[in-house]
Amino acid sequence: MQEALLEFFKKTGRPHRLEEILHRFGLGKREAKAHLKALVDRGLLEKRGSRYFLSNRVQGPLSLHRDGYGFVRLPEGDLFIPPGYTQDAWPGDLVEARLMPPSRDGRPFGVVERVLKRARERLVGTLDFRKGRALLLPDEPNLPELPLVPEGLEGLKRGSRIVVEVHYGKRPYGTFLQYLGEGDTPETETEAVIAKYGLRAEFPEKVLREAEAIPLEIPEEELRRRQDFRGLRVFTIDGVDAKDFDDAIHVERLPGGYRVGVHIADVSHYVKEGSLLDQEAFQRGTSVYLPDRVLPMLPERLSNGVCSLKPGEDRLVLSVLVDLTEDLKVKRVRFAEGVIRSVARLTYTEVEAFAEGFGLPEEHVFLAEDLSLLLKLTQRMRERRLEEGALDFSFPEVKVEVGEEGELHLIPQAEPRARSLVEELMLLANRLVAEHLVKKGLPALFRVHEEPVQEAYERLRQALARLGYDLPQKLSNEALQRALLASRGRPEEPVVAYLVLRSLRLARYAPENLGHFGLALEHYLHFTSPIRRYPDLVVHRVLKAALRRTLTERRKERWLAEFPAIADHASEMERKAEAAERELTKYYMAKWAELHLGERFLGKVTGVAAFGAFVTLPNGVEGLVRLEALGPYTYSEEALALLGPKGRKIRLGDAMEVVIARSDPRLRQIDLLPYVEEASTRLKVKEVDMRKVVGPPKDKARDTRPERATVHSVYFGEWAPKEDREENRPGPGRPRRKRRR
Repeated sequence: MQEALLEFFKKTGRPHRLEEILHRFGLGKREAKAHLKALVDRGLLEKRGSRYFLSNRVQGPLSLHRDGYGFVRLPEGDLFIPPGYTQDAWPGDLVEARLMPPSRDGRPFGVVERVLKRARERLVGTLDFRKGRALLLPDEPNLPELPLVPEGLEGLKRGSRIVVEVHYGKRPYGTFLQYLGEGDTPETETEAVIAKYGLRAEFPEKVLREAEAIPLEIPEEELRRRQDFRGLRVFTIDGVDAKDFDDAIHVERLPGGYRVGVHIADVSHYVKEGSLLDQEAFQRGTSVYLPDRVLPMLPERLSNGVCSLKPGEDRLVLSVLVDLTEDLKVKRVRFAEGVIRSVARLTYTEVEAFAEGFGLPEEHVFLAEDLSLLLKLTQRMRERRLEEGALDFSFPEVKVEVGEEGELHLIPQAEPRARSLVEELMLLANRLVAEHLVKKGLPALFRVHEEPVQEAYERLRQALARLGYDLPQKLSNEALQRALLASRGRPEEPVVAYLVLRSLRLARYAPENLGHFGLALEHYLHFTSPIRRYPDLVVHRVLKAALRRTLTERRKERWLAEFPAIADHASEMERKAEAAERELTKYYMAKWAELHLGERFLGKVTGVAAFGAFVTLPNGVEGLVRLEALGPYTYSEEALALLGPKGRKIRLGDAMEVVIARSDPRLRQIDLLPYVEEASTRLKVKEVDMRKVVGPPKDKARDTRPERATVHSVYFGEWAPKEDREENRPGPGRPRRKRRR
């Protein structure tokens, strides 16, 4: 609704009173004032007297180029900030900028007026000493060298990796926090990533003591109070190395239909609201799964112990029991506090093998009938969900495994039917819990995914039109899904998927039920992973209060007041966790490439840009083949390809045989060369290895703007730099044309 209001103000271009908004949108006075206040708080509207009007100020994160200019990232498009007008902002800072009249070239631009929120409170980098002063050389590019206070640096050598706290002001400086190690060893890089994103590695002693005080045995009176599901064939399906089993399932045949049970670990029974465990779980927000380390949201006694639904052990659960008709319509839903005893722990690998006709291990054969039925039911659920407009992205995932001796294994995740089985049942439970809480008018933390803004959708239409895909002017889930399905199996499939994904907004947590565009659902939340996601734990508390009829008006008002801050914090911690996982995965991929220098692989072109082609190897590792290594090719934006002599093309999806030429784990960059005869390969490697081989041509520095898909450059990994925004800037190596006087 806020976006609709904003669009209304943009179209009319004039101020409006509250009464006009009420009449135009048919809103209640309280609801309309809340939406307008939110837009004012976001800096998108201003209020003078009784009138609301568009603000000439905007808010958004800032990206900076080394030449001094920058861009404020906005949903409707980036706002250019000229050199000298970025104030003291650093890359990623949330800033407020004032819109200025278009310059001579007709481009709108802005001026940063103030920093609203700093992107980083701490920095990771390398210690240096210069002219008797200590400096931090940040790991992140485009950040300035930071003077350091000498306290705490005693005994540290130049080149030490450290963490410092940043103190902002006219002359920012840093104070020492933590020593990480030397160089770029896996241990040091892991600690650096944890520190960079402000993740919590160790649990405080007082939190661990509270966890250890939780009894392992379930009191008999608690068992008698709950519904007993121990007689059912309840089982879990998880990854091979999983230890925190927070969901179990079962299926029963009924006359004229089926009953599906989704049983979720009752974490709220052990983690009481306001306890030390609860406060620590809130701070963490989510479990973080790094390639060589897990940072759990809850201590091990809970996450891998009393809350984990291990086979053969009694466990407390919050269950969703769904009765379905033969055509899979929901006939009845029931929620219950229960107790289960899982009969088996299956892995995705076992279930996928069973789906392919290879049978189950002997100890699990008794589940064959149940598993076969669930595979059929969930396949039909998925087909119906897609028919109703849910977007289906099939991006390949690669898991990094680090052995005890430090050996690296890159394992593509390829268990589609097994993972889909679990996913469909979890989606069903999440949706039904959301519908129940909305129907009862209860507060909740919803998982929301708003539809794309019109400007982003229009850019997507133009981009897909270049690839031969037509989208209607009016946005719809079904149209996007048709484009995704039409691209399946074609060379441009990955780029179509990424363009669609990048046009969408980020899913987030919110106290309001705003629907989920990507899933095409009106009601949706997260309920099924309370061991590793804090919002799920919150939802459990609300549902249990409703089941027990203990939700007082006072408690309801308190939750309504607290949930907005919880939603914002959980969304922020989720983004940090994903960024940390992604960054460390790239590091390990670069380490793997370092071990395979000079080796030859058959890859696939997954991106093209003005400075080369990105090629992905079969194990998911991606690298760049520079333009000068390819030969006389030029980038064509219209064709989304590199065009060479005699009609040759390098297009998305093309196979390319490449050699790993160089790898820099510290920068997370891998350089590839096209494979040629052995003698010339050595020559090429030597030639290209003499200089930096990743980024724009020659010595231009990479732009470190956050990943963002544009029509200008379509590829995977780091998204293309934006030097070409300056249209009149001469290309690399091209002499400047003298201006006539």
